[in-house]
Amino acid sequence: MTVKKRQTYYEINAGKCMGQFNLKNAKTTSVSTSIAAFTAVLLVSLFFGGAKAQQLPHSDPYRNSIAIASEANVDEDVLSRHVVALGAADLTNIADIWQRRVQTNLSKIAEGLTQLETAVDHQAPELVNQIKTINRQNIGDFQNYLITVNALERKGGSKEELEKHQGFIRGFVTELLLSYQWSVIAQLSKDWVLSGRGGFRALSGVFQAIMVLTVAFLLGGVLKRISSRRLHRRRNENEIAAVVIPNVIRWSILVLGFFVALWGLDVNLGITTAIFGGLGFLVVFMLQNFFQSVIGGLLLQATNPYSKGDTVSINHTIGTVVDVNVISTKLRTFDNRLVQIPNQSIWQGSMENLTKYRVRRVDLVFGIGYTDDIERAKATLAEMVGADKRCLRSPETRIFVGELGPSSVNVYCRPWVRTDDYWDVMWDLTEIGKTRLQNEGISIAFPQMDVHVHTKKSASSEVWPS
Repeated sequence: MTVKKRQTYYEINAGKCMGQFNLKNAKTTSVSTSIAAFTAVLLVSLFFGGAKAQQLPHSDPYRNSIAIASEANVDEDVLSRHVVALGAADLTNIADIWQRRVQTNLSKIAEGLTQLETAVDHQAPELVNQIKTINRQNIGDFQNYLITVNALERKGGSKEELEKHQGFIRGFVTELLLSYQWSVIAQLSKDWVLSGRGGFRALSGVFQAIMVLTVAFLLGGVLKRISSRRLHRRRNENEIAAVVIPNVIRWSILVLGFFVALWGLDVNLGITTAIFGGLGFLVVFMLQNFFQSVIGGLLLQATNPYSKGDTVSINHTIGTVVDVNVISTKLRTFDNRLVQIPNQSIWQGSMENLTKYRVRRVDLVFGIGYTDDIERAKATLAEMVGADKRCLRSPETRIFVGELGPSSVNVYCRPWVRTDDYWDVMWDLTEIGKTRLQNEGISIAFPQMDVHVHTKKSASSEVWPS
């Protein structure tokens, strides 16, 4: 279009606008009458529309979903909600409807482009605007067409129908590229980017998702460090809590940020939650032993039976705790072996903390003979305990006869010591007690058996006949 024709075109449009403005000023009465008539028509339409809306709840909801999903210009979010309830047969018909709408739009665009090639200069702007309007409409229709076809595939639509629609979608893009109409492609891409359903919306959603995930990642890391530092400072005895709680806080924030990011991308959270729920059930079923150990770790954290550095007996294995986490506990035995025990077996089995408290009682048993002096043996053991400074005066040491065994009289000696001295005191007093009792002439009994043999002599000798 030449510059002169453009000026003429804008002057004609300006003249029309000024003429319409003067006409409105000259005919105020007729305009008022038109406004009154329009108001009356609007009220009547609202009345019948309200009556129709009141009848909708009494109609079949399934039929309403079919009607809404087939309605032109339906919002894609509304369409996504209603196709969930529809079956494959109804989705097949609705997909055909949207396909015909897309085909109609493409035919109108092709016809407009053909007319544009032969149009005169003053007709070109109007044709271009018409093509843009149809293209914007086609963007929405094509998006709804994709939603319907995807729903048909999820609902198990027939293979022939799916191939038909998917072939049409691929063919649309392929033919557009092979036609070498790069100006048209550029215009369509520009309209998609600038449309409310197009690029700006998608890019803004992606940007928001990236920002949300970044903030969630940073916030989770900061809260993990803060909670870990405070737990180590205030609860030094609970190593499991210092490991579990910070990680739970961090991953909770990350999961929350992930779902917020999906919501920003207009992803259907109901379907996404259902998918993750199904996958989660499958993963838990496959890794049930692992999750049982994790649950056992959480229960151990709640009860806090031991912490790092304690000497414990777990399922008859004695050692010092060197590492505690949500999955397992690692022990270093007295012979310098590393034993890893799953938390599941710890929670379900037996566990004894040997160093939980500051003092412990040493249980010693000395078996003496039945003919030995009991009071003398008890006095000897009392002198032995009194001479060892590692034995505490309070609680008081108890020495008593605890059992009359098959081969010995068992004298119990029970001094109290600091937990750190337990094993040394037990080993030392066992040796010292045996030596002192023997020095006092008291025997250390051991299991023995006396065998008595009785012989029987004949009362009279046998006489053989001569």
